[in-house]
Amino acid sequence: MKIAIVTDSTCDWPYADFAARRVSMVPLNVTFGAQTRRDLIDLSSEEFCRVLRAGEQGATTSQPSPGAFACLFEALYEQGFEAALCLHLAAPLSGTVQSASIAADGAPIDVRVVDTRLASSALGLAVDAACRLRDEGVDDIDELQRRVERVCAETRVFFVPETLDALVRGGRLARAAAESMGMLNVKALLTLDEQGSVVFFDKARGLKGAVARCVEQLEAYADEHGPVDVRYARIENEEAAARLAEALDASRADIASLHADTCGATIATHLGLGAWCLAMAPRVG
Repeated sequence: MKIAIVTDSTCDWPYADFAARRVSMVPLNVTFGAQTRRDLIDLSSEEFCRVLRAGEQGATTSQPSPGAFACLFEALYEQGFEAALCLHLAAPLSGTVQSASIAADGAPIDVRVVDTRLASSALGLAVDAACRLRDEGVDDIDELQRRVERVCAETRVFFVPETLDALVRGGRLARAAAESMGMLNVKALLTLDEQGSVVFFDKARGLKGAVARCVEQLEAYADEHGPVDVRYARIENEEAAARLAEALDASRADIASLHADTCGATIATHLGLGAWCLAMAPRVG
C-alpha cells in the first residue's frame, strides 16, 4: 500500500525537509495587521520575528480550511497514494485536526487523522517516526497508525518561554496560572498533558537552571525508554540553543538522533520571542 505522510506547519521542520522526506505539509495561517499569510510558505520564522520585534502584538493564528485538506487528498489520490496518515497539532491548541477530519470523510483515499496531542518539536518527532517506519517497509495503514500513535503517547516536550504573556494573550494558558508562576529570574517549564493542553511542569532559576532541568528530564526519560530521538527549537534565542547543544553533548542520555530547529510563526505567536523547547521520543524502526 502506498501511504502518504501528512502534517502541518507546527511541527517546525525546516521547510526543505518536507520535500526531501516526502511529507505533505498543510500550513496554518498567521494574521497580523491586515495581512494573513501561510506559515512557512508565505511567512518565514525570521520575517515573523522581525514583525514581533517591531511591536506587533495583535497576531493571531487559524487552522487550515477543510478545503485545503480536501485539495491535498485529491492530489495524493491522483499521485497513486492509497492511504494517508495525517499527524497534527494537539486539538486543544488548534482546530487543525477538525479540519482534516472533515475533509477525510469525503476523501478518495483512506485517510487516518491522528490528534498527536503534541506541538512543535514533539510533533516533529512523531513525523520523524512515521517516515522511518514507512521507509523501512511498513506499508499497512493500520500498523503504521498504531505504531506512530504509540510514539505520540510516549513523546515528551518541555517549553520554556521568556515570559508567559503570549500564552495568556492567546488563551493557551490561564492568567491565574501564569500569575502564580511569575517570579524574578525564574523560568517556568511548561509541558503538554495527556490531552495536549499546556500545563505547568516546574520552575528553574534562569536559563542555566532551565537547561539543566530539561536535560535532567531527558536523562531520566532515556533511562526508562532506552535510545531516544531528540529535537529542540527556539525563537531567536541563540544563547539557549548554544547552552542546550552543549548540555546535550555532555549528557549521559543515549541520543539516537538530534535535530535543532527554528520555531515557525504559528508557534512563535503563542510562545513569544526568546522561547525554546526540548522534545524527546523513544527510538522506533
